[in-house]
Amino acid sequence: MNSALRQCGHRQALAISRILNTTSRRYTTNTPRQTDGQKVRISILDHALTKVDQLGWTPAAIEQAATDLGYSPMALASRDGMPLIDHFMDRALDETCIEADDQLHEFDTPIDRIRFLCRVRLRQTRPYIRRWPEAAALLAQPGNVRVAMGQLSTLVSRMWYLAGDQSTQIDWHAKRSMLAAAYVASELYMCEDTSTDFSATWKFLDRRIEDMQGVEHTTTMAQTFGNQFSRNLFNILASRGYISQ
Repeated sequence: MNSALRQCGHRQALAISRILNTTSRRYTTNTPRQTDGQKVRISILDHALTKVDQLGWTPAAIEQAATDLGYSPMALASRDGMPLIDHFMDRALDETCIEADDQLHEFDTPIDRIRFLCRVRLRQTRPYIRRWPEAAALLAQPGNVRVAMGQLSTLVSRMWYLAGDQSTQIDWHAKRSMLAAAYVASELYMCEDTSTDFSATWKFLDRRIEDMQGVEHTTTMAQTFGNQFSRNLFNILASRGYISQ
């Protein structure tokens, strides 16, 4: 493993163990305070998502979307695909919350709600799963880790909130850190899953949720989950040729 990736993985593991120190965000595309510029940005990025399968998470996808909508290809100039990835993750959280509003009442326990919410969020990634390792590679770069951890912090905080979690302060941090690691491990597993309707991914997710139930919620255990996440991330990206071993 090259030293840069090793250091990056270590930073990610530590970030996960401290994940709730990051300020959570709430995203919506329907706020009345949007400026015209923000509306243009959202419309371009929404359209760019339809280009991901062909062009990947790249500036080219954004430029093509802008051109299709009659704007300059440089309307949202970017050095990489991070604005598109960030936009997708915001959108996916919105859609997860909307579906949760409709169905979450059907589940009796917080852990069952967490399992449901993870499945809903993972399904948002399904249309892009062939290209998701590219996004994961970008998110793993040292300069993008802050954005990645901010998104992950928002996601797991929202999930536990919707699940009705009322942990003490210590458990609050540890449970969210472990959920972050369990979720990302499941997402990376999904990238390699060739089973029908991702049935193997759902079983993998169930095992990770069971692991969360079966351990004491401590900072040390949260770091262990974070380290497992870093190893899984490296192995998936290396197997796809996005990084060198």
